[in-house]
Amino acid sequence: MSELYELFSQHPRISTDTRRIEPDSIFFALRGDTFDGNRFVAEALEKGAAYAVSDNPQVAASDERQRIVLVDDTLKALQDLARCHRRALGIPILAISGSNGK
Repeated sequence: MSELYELFSQHPRISTDTRRIEPDSIFFALRGDTFDGNRFVAEALEKGAAYAVSDNPQVAASDERQRIVLVDDTLKALQDLARCHRRALGIPILAISGSNGK
């Protein structure tokens, strides 16, 4: 996680959708019921993402420039990164519950 957080410190924009890639961001290749973000890793890098995070060893092995970070589970890596960053900020977290007035 420290390697990923270091990359995030240098490139603090996160993207999970290649249609909305921001230059110099980190693309997380998430999987869903009907899609696999790993299929879009090359496209994300071509569109300007600085790095991509993938849980597919074949996708990571195709990376000649070493811009793909291989993880066991992309969603868990994104959640862990968010948790790590929230803790680094050192600010209290406030939760609002209920359905009236939000």
